[in-house]
Amino acid sequence: MPIQIKGPDSTGGNIVNVDENNSLIISSSIPVWPPSGGTSGGFYTVAGQTSAVVAASLAANTTLMSMRLSTSSQRNAYITRLRVVIIPSTVGANATIPGTLGLIRFRRATPSGGTARTPNRMSSISGSTSDITDIRDSNAALTVTNVNFGTVVSNTIVPLFIGGGPMWYEWIVEPIAPIILLPGDGLALRTIVACPATQTWNYSYTFNWYEK
Repeated sequence: MPIQIKGPDSTGGNIVNVDENNSLIISSSIPVWPPSGGTSGGFYTVAGQTSAVVAASLAANTTLMSMRLSTSSQRNAYITRLRVVIIPSTVGANATIPGTLGLIRFRRATPSGGTARTPNRMSSISGSTSDITDIRDSNAALTVTNVNFGTVVSNTIVPLFIGGGPMWYEWIVEPIAPIILLPGDGLALRTIVACPATQTWNYSYTFNWYEK
């Protein structure tokens, strides 16, 4: 049942955002910046890319990139956007099945190996250091001993490039609500279906998130 909210003055004016029926309008918004130098989080981004080509016939369940919120964090992380760009190095062949790359949750242990990346604060004067303290990527495979993989949040086909001018592919994940990571939770870029034979490729990625 709608609740009508009126002001205390004689005109009966509305004191909050309402629709044409005087029903309360509720909308979600991005949190405000925490105080400068505080410990309550803030807004962050991280970017990475391969330094060598991703091999042809990359097997399913190969972890290429991972990021994990510290198990000791007093905050949650809210992932708002992922952008991945893929370009071919060696083209594939006709009638080859494309691979599949997924954004997958994980827990229990942290992947190792690859190249470590450092998240950046979106402001030099507001917020605090990110609690996503382990971010890494590889052109081959991260080591995932005792890592428990769970929900596939999103996935995309790794396109089959067969030649003909400049070629690239962009995958953007912008969920209708942030992907929430609790302390110890992580996200990984991981193959779901083996990638095409003969084709090699490179990738770059950018994540955006906030913590509170």
